Amino acid sequence: IAFTGDNLKKLHNHAHAFNLRTVIWNRRDYVGSSKYTSDELEDLNHGQRAFLDRLGVHLAQFLLWFIEQHNVPKVNADRTTGGFAIMGWSLGNLTAITLFSHKNLFAPETYELLGKYVKNLIIYDATLLAFGWRLPPSETPPNIYDPLTTFTTEPPEVAQHNFDVWVSSYYDHPKNPESVRDLHFARRTEFATSDTWSAEDLKAFHDYDAFRRSDMPVFQPTMQSYIRELSDRVLGLDDNTSTMAFPNCPIIYLRPTRTTWRCYWFGIQAERTYDEHRRNGRN
Repeated sequence: IAFTGDNLKKLHNHAHAFNLRTVIWNRRDYVGSSKYTSDELEDLNHGQRAFLDRLGVHLAQFLLWFIEQHNVPKVNADRTTGGFAIMGWSLGNLTAITLFSHKNLFAPETYELLGKYVKNLIIYDATLLAFGWRLPPSETPPNIYDPLTTFTTEPPEVAQHNFDVWVSSYYDHPKNPESVRDLHFARRTEFATSDTWSAEDLKAFHDYDAFRRSDMPVFQPTMQSYIRELSDRVLGLDDNTSTMAFPNCPIIYLRPTRTTWRCYWFGIQAERTYDEHRRNGRN
């Protein structure tokens, strides 16, 4: 949410030691990527499912181009080398999972080709909103601090600063909270990574124009409902897995423990949901 791929550039320094090639891909509408057209924004603002399907198609098109241009090795037989590991970060997980949402998004020959290269889906520091998971009203603490709700009521520079500090703070949440009410809801912690950012970092690390234009409409109930349907299929939480794209692709979840309450609570719920499905004989 709001942040660009510049925050992840340090990954490049570690990639070669692990025999990896890292490619940082900013989402549509963010700096460096193509802006949404007026028709695409209209679909988004009106909560159209086509907007989500298009994200998956565009990601597939990028992968096809990269395969052709950069001599990417295919995934090997035991899925230990080759191919792509697709990782989303925060709300960027939504773009990542759209690739896996429905095999009929692609022509048969495209789907067959991509199946030889798509190796893993990696979910990193996901927010509830990226998967359409909402808190029941009874679970929502009163007077909860959530800077996402103040972007339309505070001056832009105030809202942006508050969000930077909140999202880059280090929270101490209980390991096994009984309720979201048990989490840490402070505006910031003693140290926040944003405290160390230079003026150049602040300019490079986020794109609040894109956030307001094309992220905030994702939070509307109609779009969240479609996202929940999509994410349940990708995660195997519904019974309609026959249409899922790349069903044999392993999903890896990386869950930071000192993240914001929105991301931490998604991790708690995801772990509990996974355990419940395993107990019921589902993987």
